[in-house]
Amino acid sequence: MEQKDDVPVVETRFQTALKEIEDPSVALPEALKYYAASRIFSAVESCFAHWEGVPDLCHAELYLEYLQSLKQVQSRYDFFLATRQYMAHLKNGHTSFYDSTIEKWSTYGFWARPMPVSQGALDEKKWVVCFSTHTGLSAGDIIEEVNDVPACEFFAGYAKYISASRTEAADYFLLLGRNFLLPSKLKLTLSCGKSVAADREANNENPLAGQKAVRFDLSGKHPYLAIGSFDRPEFEDRAVAYIDQIKDRDTLIVDVRGNGGGSTPMKLLQNLCVKPIPPLKLRTRQFNALELANINVPLFLSGELNALNTRPNMQSAIMMDISDGEPVEPSATPFGGKLVVLCDVGSCSATEDLLMRLKYTGRATIVGETSAGSTGQPYFDEILPDMTVQVSTKRVCFPDGAPFEGGGVQPDYPVAMTAEDIKTGHDPVLAFAEELFARETKIAGPIGVSEAGMSKH
Repeated sequence: MEQKDDVPVVETRFQTALKEIEDPSVALPEALKYYAASRIFSAVESCFAHWEGVPDLCHAELYLEYLQSLKQVQSRYDFFLATRQYMAHLKNGHTSFYDSTIEKWSTYGFWARPMPVSQGALDEKKWVVCFSTHTGLSAGDIIEEVNDVPACEFFAGYAKYISASRTEAADYFLLLGRNFLLPSKLKLTLSCGKSVAADREANNENPLAGQKAVRFDLSGKHPYLAIGSFDRPEFEDRAVAYIDQIKDRDTLIVDVRGNGGGSTPMKLLQNLCVKPIPPLKLRTRQFNALELANINVPLFLSGELNALNTRPNMQSAIMMDISDGEPVEPSATPFGGKLVVLCDVGSCSATEDLLMRLKYTGRATIVGETSAGSTGQPYFDEILPDMTVQVSTKRVCFPDGAPFEGGGVQPDYPVAMTAEDIKTGHDPVLAFAEELFARETKIAGPIGVSEAGMSKH
């Protein structure tokens, strides 16, 4: 029945409460705080597909700890941090919590991540400046302390709020768009003894602004294509157009280091594969009310149903295996030459959809670091104004069912960048790839899958 114009619309108590917190400076009322927490818990319980990644975790116990922490929470920012930390315990890069009133983009004028100091000491990792527009910092500078605390200890205190499937990914992404988690002012002590002040509220230039989304270079011996993002369809279209120009060439290097994903680049994949690629395997929650009833009715009748059952969720979550569509077919005229792909721990999500298929079939040789180890389709829900929960609904495996999530795509040839390399401008990953083309027997050729089977993961 239609609402008549002269009948006043009565605002519910819930709508009134939500309107009151549209101002982010207003403290969250107790009732809304726990209402939001219950919505998040429900989303995780019904949608989360990655209990295998946290096999010993009991969600009930984790949630109780989260509720206990909310007792001390007054501000919206503190609620944000408590919730981020709770979600980060699930160890999945596509499961997190966002508050758009807090997550404002800012930069200190540099980006740093942990990496080895030199090729001779690959196990000794330090926080290294990789890109900088800060006048006091240069690429390759090693950060020893932040605010008089050892750098590794300082940054670990904030990486705990980053949802990631691998610890290395949390560290990598901490200073990439997540500076809002850290204090606005930092005092950096470098390995040379120099002290540098960094302020994210100053008008700093983005240190990564000069990195183009797609770069193509034909000046060297081997065509080189760098793809920094799949966020927009035109990035993939541009990459495919470049590949069209070199389909008569024997070699190609594709660089997806730092590519955090976007939409799975199926057109690009079709232009790189020369044989059909089998679909990935997926696991997702098998969930409906009747199935749950059929499981719990016997427990109820036998008296075994009780509130003290706190088994790890992996033991009780019902999952089902499905296939990710049809095999990927090559385009009419794909690139048929030898292919090397460069990746690092910043290669994530849709980029890993590409890497998994190229790795599994042996179509490409992978050089660099192990990727981030997280992809999948998240469930989104706005639980309060400007607050969004994201929960990954599928766990992706290689076509043969071998695990990917949490482990990433491992390179055929691990090659690390170091502080020394960054400072001198040397790229050992690219140099190794170029070197590989001289060793024809070591490179995956256009034959795709060998008779012996698929490549190791």
